[in-house]
Amino acid sequence: MAEILLFHHAKGLTEGLLSFADRLRANGHTVHCPDCYAGATFDNIDEGVAYAQRIGHDALQEAAHSAARRHRDADVVIGYSLGAMQAQLLAQDRRRFRACLLVGGALPPAALGGVWRHEVALQIHVADPDEWVEPTEIDALLYHAPHARIYRYAGKKHLFMDESLPDYDADAADQFEDRATAWLADLDEHQRSRQMA
Repeated sequence: MAEILLFHHAKGLTEGLLSFADRLRANGHTVHCPDCYAGATFDNIDEGVAYAQRIGHDALQEAAHSAARRHRDADVVIGYSLGAMQAQLLAQDRRRFRACLLVGGALPPAALGGVWRHEVALQIHVADPDEWVEPTEIDALLYHAPHARIYRYAGKKHLFMDESLPDYDADAADQFEDRATAWLADLDEHQRSRQMA
């Protein structure tokens, strides 16, 4: 089973994300949810983005690396929106990560000062259209990761998968969760096959 670092979006570590983490744990995975806001959450995404800007990009990157140092057996990263940057950073920088799931965000690898590692499994989920996501940024990552699987959710809002937020869409969230859990199961099966080879 996977050991996962799950990075929250700009509204903070919400009850919706914690519930998703609990469901992953019920499937046998180990899930760590670093709280980069020290308990703060925001009803308005603009307020959350402003708070993240006050913390600063470097501090958010360091929070990701600190979580990776604290949880040395973690091998899969999941990032939501703002947290997608942190997840992608670790997937690029740390060789032990075998898979990365990005939700509502992606960056060109060079924007994080590195290159995409082709051996890292990548899955991307994004609302379509999404006012917080630049299609060119996703395209730039896909150019370097042609093996990636991308899912677009037409007509949904940016944080449609978080059941504790107004953006929530139950059908799309269920579809997202089914795809994510199946992907994690496939990763485990692939790892078992490699160990038996």
